[in-house]
Amino acid sequence: MFDFKFEKRKLIILSLVFVLISISYLNYMINRRSLLETSSDFQEYEQQQLSEMIQNEDVGQDAIIHEGPKAENTATSSIIMVEDDNNIVDSSDNALEDIITVSNTNIEESLLENTLAKSNYFLQAKIDIEIEREKTIERFDEIINNQRVDEESRKTAVSKKIKVIEVMNKEKIVENLIKSKGYEDAVVFITDERVYITIQSEEFDAADVAKILDIATTETEYSIDDIKIQNK
Repeated sequence: MFDFKFEKRKLIILSLVFVLISISYLNYMINRRSLLETSSDFQEYEQQQLSEMIQNEDVGQDAIIHEGPKAENTATSSIIMVEDDNNIVDSSDNALEDIITVSNTNIEESLLENTLAKSNYFLQAKIDIEIEREKTIERFDEIINNQRVDEESRKTAVSKKIKVIEVMNKEKIVENLIKSKGYEDAVVFITDERVYITIQSEEFDAADVAKILDIATTETEYSIDDIKIQNK
């Protein structure tokens, strides 16, 4: 005998199974499509990022190719780089040395233009020197990290960067030693030719000069004739 209730229940169950299968399939297709779109979007994003990196790298490389010093020189505008057939940038030792020369010139000018009184003079002088030295170090880092720079120039840039850091450390040592002698403050500026020392003291006599010269000659190994001392 035909059981209508049983068959109806079976039909309902089959219908539910079919609906569940259909829903699962639709979810699968939606997820698959979503994944494909995400993957595509991600690929486009990667390509965009890569393009931006290449553009930024080109800008960074182009930024260090200059005609030479201009009217207003900075530590980042003194090197000439020439690109050869192998896409390698070649820098002469003289051009690399110009970076330090320009930096020292800028410091000298800033010290001459510093008309502040007493402690403000020394604070501003130290800030000016530190900023210019940091620019010089950044300039050498740009050359060192540029893949288009030839290996010899890279080594020279590393050597000159180390030299700048050593000079900075030496300046701080001399300043601290001078202050340890009882002076309120001091600013020291060292170039290849001279050591410039300014002390904060209203009175300044031969005894002061002797004490400062002893420190400067010992720490810098410059001769007395190459050490210039003044007070503020």
